[in-house]
Amino acid sequence: MELAKFVLTAIGTFVSVISLSFAVFTYWRKKQDEKFNLFKKTIDGMIQEEKQGRKESDAQHESRLRDLENTMAQRFENRLSVMEGELKGIKSILQSIQNWFINNTHGG
Repeated sequence: MELAKFVLTAIGTFVSVISLSFAVFTYWRKKQDEKFNLFKKTIDGMIQEEKQGRKESDAQHESRLRDLENTMAQRFENRLSVMEGELKGIKSILQSIQNWFINNTHGG
């Protein structure tokens, strides 16, 4: 009879220890899942912030590039106008030089 009590007590203790271990493991697992989910949400938030920052940065770069293109086009147009004016001014000088050579050079 004593042996039966011992065996039943041992089995009961074993089942209690297994149940307690399972409960502790389940609690630990739940905490780990909560930590992982929080970590995942944090990472997702950081990724979204980075994406938004890059979109804003891209928009700023595009705006700056448009401004630079417009400035360069305007300066190029201005320079071409100046060169055209200079060439028009030189035309009369070149015409005068040509006429001088024609008038002062004896034809062959």
